[in-house]
Amino acid sequence: MISVEEAKKLVVKHSKTLSTEKLSLYKSFGYVLAKDVYSPISLPPFNQSGMDGYAFIYDDLVNNNNITIVGEVAAGKVYNKKLKKGQAVRIFTGAAVPEGADTVVMQEKVTVEKNSLKIQDTLIKKGANIRLKSSQINKGELAVSKGTLLNAGAIGYLTGMGLNTVTVFRKPKVSVIVTGSELQKLGTKLKKGNIYESNTYSLIAALQSINIEPVTVQCVSDNKLKVYKLIEKAVKKSDVVLLSGGISVGDYDFVGSALMKMKAKNIFYKVKQKPGKPLFFGKHKRALIFALPGNPAAVLTCFYYYVYPAIRQLQGNSNLFLKSLKLPIQSDYNKKKGLSNFLKSRIENNHVVPLEGQESYKLSSFAIADSMIYLSEDVENIKSGTLVDVLILP
Repeated sequence: MISVEEAKKLVVKHSKTLSTEKLSLYKSFGYVLAKDVYSPISLPPFNQSGMDGYAFIYDDLVNNNNITIVGEVAAGKVYNKKLKKGQAVRIFTGAAVPEGADTVVMQEKVTVEKNSLKIQDTLIKKGANIRLKSSQINKGELAVSKGTLLNAGAIGYLTGMGLNTVTVFRKPKVSVIVTGSELQKLGTKLKKGNIYESNTYSLIAALQSINIEPVTVQCVSDNKLKVYKLIEKAVKKSDVVLLSGGISVGDYDFVGSALMKMKAKNIFYKVKQKPGKPLFFGKHKRALIFALPGNPAAVLTCFYYYVYPAIRQLQGNSNLFLKSLKLPIQSDYNKKKGLSNFLKSRIENNHVVPLEGQESYKLSSFAIADSMIYLSEDVENIKSGTLVDVLILP
């Protein structure tokens, strides 16, 4: 049995970044950039009006010169003449500011009489309401770095440069297998001695939170041959295989024996933690295998602490782990040395609150949690107000 920190290091060590592919930006949401992207143009590509109003020469206002409106320029159009002393043009948001003009006044701050412009903005400064060429980025500058997760903002930013494809790391193919003869599918009347199967739904949702759709999802009874065949099939077509249940040492726990039979590499088995001690991590050829416990809260705990960084590493993400911070705990918590503890929690008023229902079979606390408190194995009883490590759930 190894420590939580040792287990985390081994997961990262054995999770190798996947190959790359070129994708349309239209389909790139949730992927990670595999190459730095440099801007092929400046943004804005010209001095651009930030308001509907009038473009003029600031010195005309300072010197109380008469200002005459000599034209109009709409977005997408260009005023081809250079403004001279005492001239202004009607301009609209997004339009190119004419050569010679250096300031735009809002239309609400002027009066116009027979093409004569009277500016009534006493606070206006030179350069107001103009988005200067290259004020966002210069041509040739680094726009988005390798390892960046492509979100809506990044995609909009890159397409605004005229780009339509990017090179990204391939998303991992993930298979989910949940074992247990007591598990019953939704939509049927619950039989005596059975429980509704929920771990596939939890794992699918957890994967979707990091933009991964599993390639297969299977439930299987505690049958030695069926368990073996499903795992054997999954490792052939997957980068990651997530198993739930059947990894302990009971008479009907067949996952461990199936992994031994197929000669999967055992990187570690059992971690000094609560919940989720009977956790297996291994490999079979290119596939990473996580055999998670069967208890629902333990499944999610292990997913967020171990599977989450592994998948992000495979994707080439530069930030592997859940965001964390230190906060004072709101109440006392009794803990013994020897096992690291993960506590479902909520952040309230700059404190972290451990929730009721920390047992590994209870999902009620996870249902309202926005974080997990991590208490290392050497920590004993915690007093209210003590700073603790808090992991932010995605």
